[in-house]
Parts: sequence; structure tokens; C-alpha cells
Amino acid sequence: MNVGLGGNAGILPERPGRRAPVRRGRVRARPRCFARAPRIALAQAALVLVATSAWAQSVSVTVSDSAGAYEVRGRFETSARMDTVWEVLTDYGNISRFVESMKQSDVVARDSTHVRVRQVATVGLFPMRKTARVTLDVQERPPGRIEFHDMLLQDFHAYRGSWSLSRDSTRTVVAYALDASPRSGAPGWLGRSLMSHSARDLLTQVRAEIERRARTR
Repeated sequence: MNVGLGGNAGILPERPGRRAPVRRGRVRARPRCFARAPRIALAQAALVLVATSAWAQSVSVTVSDSAGAYEVRGRFETSARMDTVWEVLTDYGNISRFVESMKQSDVVARDSTHVRVRQVATVGLFPMRKTARVTLDVQERPPGRIEFHDMLLQDFHAYRGSWSLSRDSTRTVVAYALDASPRSGAPGWLGRSLMSHSARDLLTQVRAEIERRARTR
């Protein structure tokens, strides 16, 4: 007897001159739990978006431009200690692990106060995304300031910035500054929007890594 999907097991045989009885009944309703599933998934997605938005709002960024030169200023606060913040900001060789746009970051030289760092990153949004390359001369002024500028200026006419830290009894304030003149890029409001998006992503992801390391201590 074939009891597979294509077999006849369980079907009543027909009698001569009489058709096999047909079972009638209502179609079983779908369980309510399945009907609620899409709504639950949508609610969960909404909560994720709200949480992500709230996290991003803890970072402030302003961008101004003049004749293709951009002035980016950003800021965030964290309960982490300054030494934890400093550790993250100076972890040049591992930045690509916690900053999504950073594809490569290598320390190529170091002395007591200066570090030379070669970086490759993607900037902007599709379809305006591009690759940017810099070789940074980084000057560390512990415990609260890091200054950097691009030495080779391959993709920029000018690229200079800093990180500044300050601390009170409950929080560390991190300030970011960048003055950059790309050799090519989107004009006007679109360029400002792309720079703002890149800076906000950078600061949000750096802050997340600071908070993660602070929790493990």
C-alpha cells in the first residue's frame, strides 16, 4: 500500500453505481497567533528604529561649506572614563572593526608623540559613494587632545581635524572637528548632507565602541 503523498490510503472505495461520500465541513480558520505575527514583527521593527534613532540623536553634527571646503563639527557625551575614550580613539589599527566605513587602517610609523596612519574608507551614500584615501600624521596630546592632517593629499586639497576630550564628575564630552576640501564631490546641499551622514555614522559607532568597552571593565 502506498501511504505517501500520492497514495490512496484513507480514501473510501467507490461502490458500483454509487459515488464515494464527500466529506463536507468548514475550512479551518488560521490560528490567531499566525494572524498576529506580521503585526508583531512590524512592532518589533518599529522599536528597533526608534531605539536606533534615539541612539543617533545622542550625537550632534553640524556641517557648513564654502567653495567646496567643508567644516564639520560633532559632539557626544558618554559616562565612560577618559582613559577608555582615549583607548578607543587611539586604537588606529582596529578602527575598521567598529567603524563600518573604514575599510583599512594601518599604523605605518610611530614615535613618542606622532603616529602615521594610512586609511582607506568609503564615504557618502549610494549612488554617490566613493573611496577616500588618506595618510594621516597624528599628534597625540594626552590626556585630552588628538590632532591629525593628511600628509599626501591624494583625494583632498586639505584635510585636517581633531578630537578633544573633557570630563566632569559624571560624563566625558567628546568633540570632533574636521576641515576638508575633497578634490571631487557632490555640490551644495547634497555635499553637506553626505558629509553630515558620514560624520554622524562615525561618531555614533565610535561612541558605541566606547560604551561597549566601558561595560567590560
